[in-house]
Amino acid sequence: METYRLKIKGETKTAERQPKDEAAKRIKPYGEYTDMGLEVLGVPFGGPESGRDAQGEAFHADTNIWMNQGDTVPLTYYHGFGPDDPDTWQEDPAIIGMGKLSRVDERGYWFDVSLDMSEPLAMRLAEKPVEEWRASSGAVSHLVRITRSGMIDVWPVGEIALFDVNEWRLPANDFAVIQAKSESAELERESDELKDAAEREAKKIQTFETPNGEEVKNIMENENEIQEPVEEQVEQVNIEATIEEKVKAYLDKFQNKPAGKMQAPATIKSVGEADPEKAFEIYCRTGQKAKGLIHANKAALQEGTTTEGGFLVPNDFLGQIIAKRDEMSIARRAGARVIQTNRDYIDIPYEDTSETAFVLTAEEGAVDENEPTFGNAQARVYKYTKLVKVSEELLADDAANLQSFLGDAFGRAWAGTENGIALAGTGSGQPQGVLVGGTAGLTFDSATTIGAAEIPELFWKLGSPYHEGAVWVMKGATLGLLQGLTGNNFQFVPTPNSNAMSPQLWGKPVFLSDSMGAVTTGLKSAVYGNWYYYALIENQGMVVRRLNELYAGNGQVGFLATVRMGGVVLQAEAFQYGKQA
Repeated sequence: METYRLKIKGETKTAERQPKDEAAKRIKPYGEYTDMGLEVLGVPFGGPESGRDAQGEAFHADTNIWMNQGDTVPLTYYHGFGPDDPDTWQEDPAIIGMGKLSRVDERGYWFDVSLDMSEPLAMRLAEKPVEEWRASSGAVSHLVRITRSGMIDVWPVGEIALFDVNEWRLPANDFAVIQAKSESAELERESDELKDAAEREAKKIQTFETPNGEEVKNIMENENEIQEPVEEQVEQVNIEATIEEKVKAYLDKFQNKPAGKMQAPATIKSVGEADPEKAFEIYCRTGQKAKGLIHANKAALQEGTTTEGGFLVPNDFLGQIIAKRDEMSIARRAGARVIQTNRDYIDIPYEDTSETAFVLTAEEGAVDENEPTFGNAQARVYKYTKLVKVSEELLADDAANLQSFLGDAFGRAWAGTENGIALAGTGSGQPQGVLVGGTAGLTFDSATTIGAAEIPELFWKLGSPYHEGAVWVMKGATLGLLQGLTGNNFQFVPTPNSNAMSPQLWGKPVFLSDSMGAVTTGLKSAVYGNWYYYALIENQGMVVRRLNELYAGNGQVGFLATVRMGGVVLQAEAFQYGKQA
C-alpha cells in the first residue's frame, strides 16, 4: 500500500476513508483548466522556525523533487481532508486542478496554478483572497530521504495541496505562499521555452534509408545542412497525452486505494502496513528490525540507532509506558505544568511581585502607580537511565506478554524517579523539588510526632490564592499517624473522607510517596501546595535500546531506557512544607 508524507501542521490524528466504487473524475491536461495567473511556492526552502518548518525539517537547494521544469502535478484540496472537519476525509477527494513546475529560485520551487472551476472547492478558493491561501506538498514516503538534522534530500512530489487557512488548517511551512505571477518571471519562462524549442529544432536526429537499404542517422546542426531523408522513421509522440496518462495512473493509486488510516501531519497509514506494536515485539524477541519500525516516523523521539541495535520505540509501546507513568506520577496527577523542549536549559518567566489592590481615588486626586515585577526560573534538563535485563527464554516465549511486562517495568521505574525528582530534588546537579524550592511553612513541635493542632496550622500557611487545586503529599505512615490523632473535634470537621484508597486531609486529596521524609528529627514529613506552580521539563521523551551481546554470557538481553528531563518550582509560596523539630 502507498504511504504518503504530507507537509501540513497539526497534532497527530487518524482518519479513515472507505474506497469508492465509481470511477475517479477524469484529470485533464494543464491547459484545459483555467489559468489563474497565479503561482505557488509548493516546495519552499528553509522555514520560519529557526530555518525549519513546523515538523523540524527543511527543503534546500539540492532537494531532489523528481520533477523537471514543465512537468505537471495534480492540485488537491488539503490532501483530501474534509474542508470543515480536520478528522475526516472528503467523501470524494477533490482534484481542483493542475500545477506546472515553472521555475526554481532562492526561495524554492514555483508551480503555475490552473484550476478546475467546475469543482466547488476550487471555487471556494477562488472566492478567497490569495493572501489566505497556503500550500503543502505530498510525497510517497518510502522514497523520501531526510537526514537526522532534518534536511530533506529527496522528496518525490506526488501532489500539491491548496487550501484556505484557519485555526487548524495550516501548512507545515508558512513560506508556502500563493501569489500573482510576475511579468518578468513570465517573460523569463517564455524566453526559456523559446530557447529550448530553438535548440531542439537546430539539433535533430533524422533516420532515413539509403538506396542500398542501409539506415543512416544524420545529426543536423544547421537548417542549411538538412538532407532530405528518403523516408522519415521518427515516431510522433503526444507529450500532453503521455503526461495525462502518468498523472491519471498516479491519481488512481491516490484516490482508489483501499480503506485505511491516515496519520497527519507526518504519514498516512493504510491497511496492510505493518503494526508497529507487533514489530516491536518481534524486535524484542529476535533483534530483527521488522517492517513497522520506521525511523522516518515523525514522532517526539529523535535519537538514532547504535551499533548495539538502538531503535525508536513505536508510539503504541511508548504510550503504554506513559500510561503507567501518569497513573503513578504525583506531579502529573496533581496538575504540574509539563513543558516540552529540545534544549539543555529552559528559562521560565514568572510573576515575582503582584500588583497591589486598586486605590480609591478622589476627583483630581493622584492616581495609584504600581507595577508587577517578574523573575526567571531556569530549569536544566538532566539524563536518567534504566536497564532491564530479560532472559532469552522469556523473549522467545510468544505467550509471555512481553510488551506488557516491559511497559510496566519502565513505567513504574520512570514514575518512581519522577516522584523523587519533583519532591526532593536538590536543584544542584539534579532537578529541583518542592521540598527545596518551596517554603518552610512550619516546624513541628516534636521530632517524632505531629500534633493535631499543627495540621490546620500548616494548612493555613498556604496563601488563599493557592488553595484551589492544592493537595497534600506525605508518607503512608505519616498519614496513618495523623488519622490516629485525637483532639478537638472541630480540628477534624473538614476531614470527612478516611478512605485508604483516596484519602483526604482537611478536605484536600493526599498523595502518598516514599520520597517524603519520615516523622523523624529534622526531616520534611508533609507538604501542602498547588502543583500548577511546578514545571516538569521533558526533552524528546524516552529512547529505548536493545543490547544484544552485552549480557549474552548470562543468557540475557538488555533493554536500556534513557529519559532527559528536569523540574523547577515556579512560586516558592505555592508550597508549604512541615519539618520535624
